[in-house]
Amino acid sequence: MLERAIENVTAVEIKEIALVVGYRAEMIREFVKRRFPQMKFRIILNPNYASTNNAYSLFLARRFLLEDHGRVSHRLLLLDSDILFSNKLLPYVLSAAAENKIAVRRSGEHNEEEVQVDSRPGGNIYFIGKRLTLNPQSSESIGIELFSEKTVERLFAILEEHVRSGIGRSEFYEAAFQEMIDRGDSVMAVDVSVFPAMEIDTKEDFEQAQQLLLM
Repeated sequence: MLERAIENVTAVEIKEIALVVGYRAEMIREFVKRRFPQMKFRIILNPNYASTNNAYSLFLARRFLLEDHGRVSHRLLLLDSDILFSNKLLPYVLSAAAENKIAVRRSGEHNEEEVQVDSRPGGNIYFIGKRLTLNPQSSESIGIELFSEKTVERLFAILEEHVRSGIGRSEFYEAAFQEMIDRGDSVMAVDVSVFPAMEIDTKEDFEQAQQLLLM
């Protein structure tokens, strides 16, 4: 899965990749250096991976994007590590007009385990997160986001606030996305339902993914 994700990222001419690692970190480091010897990787260790959530891992990646003067110099393409997705998906997301965008799946079946996304008719997101009950009108965030330089600065400022207060160690980074949106940042939902994509959490997901690989 990591290999396929990196192949999809390099295909859209991204030159630098940061990997936040924890479990079997050295194995991952050795694999990417062997498989992609020409690619520039920044390996960022989260020593507390077993007791923290992805908001904390993203916070640790801030130095990857910050220059010496503390300003962000690049956009951020953020990918969850447990997704399998079509090689046509990233070019489609990147071509969407908005500066800030989150890939979502509107069609198909949905369940309460998903990160739900609610957006207005023009596509602007006003809610992202998990709910105890499923909103039938919601889309599913598939775990791929693109943010502009200015938005990334504000995102990491929020993550730092949350980490310093303690909540940022245990929450999903969608909580920071939500606060960013509440503070006025515009983020568009990009519907990628036509492209095969799935999150793999269980043995059943893995078996289903074998069929997806054939598509």
